[in-house]
Amino acid sequence: MRNRVSLLVGVSIALCCLSANAAENSLAGKRIVFLGDSITQAGKYVSFFDYYLEKLHPDQNFDVIGLGLASETLSGLSEEGHAGGKFPRPCLFERLGRLLKRAKPDVVFACYGINDGIYKPLDEQRFAAFQDGVKKLIAECKAAGVEQIYLVTPPIYDATTKPGEFNYDSVMTKYAEWEMSLQEPGVQVIDLHAAMRKARDAQDEVFSRDKVHPGDAGHLLMATTILQGVGVKTPEETLAAINADPLFKQVDALRKHRSSSWMNHIGYTREKTVEPQPLGDAEETTAKLKAEVDRLRWED
Repeated sequence: MRNRVSLLVGVSIALCCLSANAAENSLAGKRIVFLGDSITQAGKYVSFFDYYLEKLHPDQNFDVIGLGLASETLSGLSEEGHAGGKFPRPCLFERLGRLLKRAKPDVVFACYGINDGIYKPLDEQRFAAFQDGVKKLIAECKAAGVEQIYLVTPPIYDATTKPGEFNYDSVMTKYAEWEMSLQEPGVQVIDLHAAMRKARDAQDEVFSRDKVHPGDAGHLLMATTILQGVGVKTPEETLAAINADPLFKQVDALRKHRSSSWMNHIGYTREKTVEPQPLGDAEETTAKLKAEVDRLRWED
């Protein structure tokens, strides 16, 4: 009996190791691109995501680029008077073709939805436009050779309303539920919305003071939820400890530099059109920042 228990424990440990290795190997050596709106452009959750990969697997190489654009949608919709009437919301498909051609991602994480409902009650036409946008994103990524697509359901709309009052988060819940129902080869859906709602309901402090854009605690929850979704278990650490870690600071500096240089390299239209530019000396700076990340992760 004792031998049988030992065998079962050994098999369980081996399976856990295989699972961890599978998660690690699915991302290591691949170009990983994050797409999304202003939350992704702010990008701290992308930095937390990269930080944990670097920290937990210093023997592997990870190539993470955050390419979010503020105000962006998949639906192509925009509310009247957006940005004080200065410009309509940008749509990913204005730049996606160039992005896929230039960045050549192997893995794509895409977090959209919070802007796609235009902050209004649920409407079938708006909902259909979002659904069509998600399907188009998947199709264009697959056509470009992307190996794995991760759809991240929208974060919560962090508002408290009285019973009977409209709460935009109910719209995001519907969008998230629809995404979770998708079953497409090469596509996995990570339910950030449900994880964020559960965490928010268990605490008094808001994640997003303006109801939309999370602070650092929200970004950390986003990162750990996404990492859990791909099979990477993260240690429990305080936000202060992570922010103070020299490795995180360097990973965050690398992410900011790459995001800025690659956004300009691809080009985009928002309040103005930024024509695609050469990467030029940006790659030298990238190499220097990455070398320092490599040094620090081995010291960790």
